Amino acid sequence: MLNKEISFTAMDVITSVYNYLKPRILGMIIALLFLLVIVVSVAFTSWPTMDQLPQNIADQSNIQGIGMMIFTDFVVPFEILSIILLSALMGAIYMAKGDDNK
Repeated sequence: MLNKEISFTAMDVITSVYNYLKPRILGMIIALLFLLVIVVSVAFTSWPTMDQLPQNIADQSNIQGIGMMIFTDFVVPFEILSIILLSALMGAIYMAKGDDNK
């Protein structure tokens, strides 16, 4: 029983890899599209820099300035981040739900 000969051919390995990946192709394509969107967003976004932060004595938090920047200069990164966080939330809910076969 311990002397059982195990041999693999290239075709067996390719077939088993194909059978493993076949149901996961759609998920991998979607994940690669998300990765492509993130890479394109990071690569082609002009990142503005400031030498010194503006000081407003009346409003130290500068919430209005942050809101204006989010909805004018950073609309696309903000929307991309919201889609990514939404998909992460949906994945977490799916993983926490568990199997009903218990």
